[in-house]
Amino acid sequence: MARVLRPLRVISRNPGLRIAVMSLINAIPNIGNVMVVSILFLLLFAILGTNLYKGYFWYCETENVPEVFVGNIIDKFDCVDYGGDWVNKDQNFDNVGSSFITLFNVMTTEGWIGVMWDAVDSNVINEIPV
Repeated sequence: MARVLRPLRVISRNPGLRIAVMSLINAIPNIGNVMVVSILFLLLFAILGTNLYKGYFWYCETENVPEVFVGNIIDKFDCVDYGGDWVNKDQNFDNVGSSFITLFNVMTTEGWIGVMWDAVDSNVINEIPV
């Protein structure tokens, strides 16, 4: 028990450390307010991402497709006809929940390059009127 409470004794004996710890404890409500605003912005962009990219991160897994036919695959029906598997990426924008998680991963800069290239490879650019 004494080992567990040792950091508290150090804090009580050092006035500078006590001020720092009390400042961190007093900042918790303000950190909560910032978190709420951040979550609302993330939710807003998740809804936008769902509207723009819903269904565009699916692709054809061509492990079982003969190499001669891989160039002929354009959509889901071609993929299934040639023996491929029509699968979705792990990070996608098909619903608001998965969009939220994908955007959080992008925000933390963990795996954002894969999401970026999946968005580039999607067919969204072909659907935008010029």
